[in-house]
Amino acid sequence: MAYTGLELSFYSGVYGTCIGATTHFGDTAKGLIGGGLFGLVLKNSRFRRTSVVFLGMVVHFVAFYLIFLNIPHDAPVVLNTSSQHKPYLMPTVSVALLCSFLLGLGDSCFNTQLYSILGWAYSEQSAPAFAIFKFIQSIFAALAFFYSGYMLLTWQLLVMVVLGFTGTLCFFMVERMQNVLADTQEY
Repeated sequence: MAYTGLELSFYSGVYGTCIGATTHFGDTAKGLIGGGLFGLVLKNSRFRRTSVVFLGMVVHFVAFYLIFLNIPHDAPVVLNTSSQHKPYLMPTVSVALLCSFLLGLGDSCFNTQLYSILGWAYSEQSAPAFAIFKFIQSIFAALAFFYSGYMLLTWQLLVMVVLGFTGTLCFFMVERMQNVLADTQEY
């Protein structure tokens, strides 16, 4: 839940700002903000929740690595609208748009499965469960928006990777505990 809050603020606020501050994109940098596709509707009963969450984690990690290579590290913290540092690779619009798509895809993977497991595990008390989820998500989104203007992109991506990995492991543990609980209730 905490990771989705950090990811939400990065996806909706920080990454667009970074694209806009990347001088290598030239005059079109501001027009790229919010561009690209996001989301994927996947409805297949063969996939388990853990598989979709794992896919979301992998997709996000690929996006974070590409962002690390494609966007200058000082892009989130510049006071004017252009970054001063050079990224590892020459920034390209196609990679920036691919990262936007990957961030949206990973976000949809995490959020749909969190809603699914909360609805399944707390079917009798879903309102309080979703309220707690939204509370935790909002607290971490606010925290991330607070530090995003002061922390270099490299460190923000590291926080996202560490919390994303930890959050995915926690999701796997909760899913496993719910499956064990469901198996014991059948007998």
